[in-house]
Amino acid sequence: MHSSVLSFAIKTCLITGFSFFSSFVFAADKTSAELVDAVNGTPDLTSREAGKKVQLRNHAKGFCTSGAFNPNPKLQDTLAIAFFKQTEIPITARFSLGGTNPHASDKDAGRFMSLKIDGDKESLNFVTTNSPVFFASNLEEFFNFQTKVKQGAEGKQWLMENQPTAKAFFDFINSLQPSASFANSRYFGVNSFLFSANNGDIKPGRWSFEPVDGVINLSQAQLEALPSDFLKQELLTRIQQKPATWDLYINFAEPSDEINDPTVLWPESRDRLLVGQVVIDGRSDSETATMQCDKGIFNPVLLPQGIKPSADPILNARTPAYIESFIRRQ
Repeated sequence: MHSSVLSFAIKTCLITGFSFFSSFVFAADKTSAELVDAVNGTPDLTSREAGKKVQLRNHAKGFCTSGAFNPNPKLQDTLAIAFFKQTEIPITARFSLGGTNPHASDKDAGRFMSLKIDGDKESLNFVTTNSPVFFASNLEEFFNFQTKVKQGAEGKQWLMENQPTAKAFFDFINSLQPSASFANSRYFGVNSFLFSANNGDIKPGRWSFEPVDGVINLSQAQLEALPSDFLKQELLTRIQQKPATWDLYINFAEPSDEINDPTVLWPESRDRLLVGQVVIDGRSDSETATMQCDKGIFNPVLLPQGIKPSADPILNARTPAYIESFIRRQ
C-alpha cells in the first residue's frame, strides 16, 4: 500500500471514529476484504489482483456535478443540529448506476445519488438509492446476495428460495419503472440514524429525497427510443436551464419500528420533517472537488454533531468497506 493511501485511510478512519486495524473485521467470518470481493466478483486471490488492475468499483458508471443545500430555517424548532443553521452549504454530487460495469445500460431501473455537503466546520454525506427496500439485514445476507447474483439465474433462484429479504427486494425491483431523469426519481437512505431533538430526546429516522418536479417514469415505447446512455447528458443539459431540486426529509420511527434492519420498511404515514432542499445546478463543476469526486469516498457515517449512526450492521460496515475498495483502486 502506498504511504499516501495509507495516510488517507487512517485519516478517514479517525474522522469517522473507526479504528484502522480493527474496523476491517465485522464478524468472525467476514472481513471488509471479503465483502468487497463479493461486490466486485473477485472470490479468489487471482481474480482480486486482476480486479485491482482494472480498478473495479461498485457504481462504476456515474458522473459528478455540484450545487447547494438550503436548510429549512424551522428545523431548529425541532432538532438540535447546529450544522443546519447555515444558510447555504456547497454540495458535490455523484449520480450513478449500480454494479461494476462502467458501460451498463441506463435503461435499467436502478438510480443512485451520493452527496457531500461540506459546511464551515462539519460535513454530511449521503449514499442513496431509488429503492426503499434493501436486500440484506446483516453481513451474511449481504455476502450471500452479492455472491449469488453473480452466478446468474441459478444464483438468483437460490436467493428467491432461501433468503426472504432478497426475494422482497427482487419483487420490488421487478415492479420499478426506469425514471426519465435522475432528477425525476425519489431517493432513500435505507439505513437509520439517531437525531438529537431540542428537548433532549433521541429520535431515530431515515432520510428521503422527494423530487420537486415529481416522479416521471418512462413508458416501454419511450425507453426503446432512447440510447443506452442518456441519463448523464439529460441531467447536465437540464441544469443549464433549471436546477434539479429535491426536498430532503427525515422520516421518524415509532417505538415499534425496527431501526437496525434496513430491510424493514416503515409505514409512509410516519411523521416526517423537512430538513431543506438540495439544488443541483452545476455551479462548481469546474472546481477540483467536483472534477475529482470520482476518486474519493462518500461516507454516510461522516456526520455533524447531533446525528449519530444507528446500530445497523450494514450501515456500520460501509466505511471500512469503502476504504478497502478505495485502496484497491490506487
